[in-house]
Amino acid sequence: MSSSPLYLQKDGEIAWIVLNRADRKNALNQAMWERLPALIQQAADDAQIKVLILRSATPAVFCAGADISEFETFMEDAVKRDENRRAIRAACQALEHCPLPTLAMIQGPCVGGGCILALCCDMRFADDASRYGITPARLGLIYGLSDTRRLVDLVGASRARDILFSARIFGAGEALQMGLINALYPAGELEQAVRDYARRLAANSRFSLHHMKALLGRVLTGARDDDELSENLFNDAFDGEDHREGVAAFLNKRSPEFTWHPHQKHQPDKKA
Repeated sequence: MSSSPLYLQKDGEIAWIVLNRADRKNALNQAMWERLPALIQQAADDAQIKVLILRSATPAVFCAGADISEFETFMEDAVKRDENRRAIRAACQALEHCPLPTLAMIQGPCVGGGCILALCCDMRFADDASRYGITPARLGLIYGLSDTRRLVDLVGASRARDILFSARIFGAGEALQMGLINALYPAGELEQAVRDYARRLAANSRFSLHHMKALLGRVLTGARDDDELSENLFNDAFDGEDHREGVAAFLNKRSPEFTWHPHQKHQPDKKA
């Protein structure tokens, strides 16, 4: 286990980005925001890793939010304040646009900046002791437009208004009901459930997961119908090595061994 407040841990085809600042309830400081994009890129560049999971090193708390001890500096120093804004934006964009499927494994409080990170993941799995809140209204601050868009995409405008305007803390059952999280487990079962789900994803074609995630991103940013890019991608997939392997594995009643990685250019195999 690393002593770093934020680190990458690899476990075969699964990688974990671990929040490890238990003495501050994993409060996110400037250094952690700045480090996150490099860790995400490291995982994405690894040909073996197929799924990325965000978690806490301790089951007691996922993340209590931003490190408020830095806020006095930001009030007095406009340059530092803007550096912090850009670091948060870069970290969120890196996580949201990571080409790997991303999961948040949420235990305990998931508040403020912690909720921001969880919303940037593709899916969120939580234990029944988890709690949620987005609380800038308590501090006279504003929730960013990109962050607001992610929240509205998940829970709708009406619930987003309630969450943001009230700045209240709410429980896991309500978070599941409103669609903020995907699934809820007893505390002792969460990690195994997340591992099992990650392995299910890792067994599928990375080519398929990579491009379907990209298409979902286009839909969420306004694309409504197929175009030349999406149609060519659909057609070219039939010539890909992963499709060939998937069909062969199905016909021979064995598990497929997919090999595609996004850093190799997709070269359809035209041979019979």
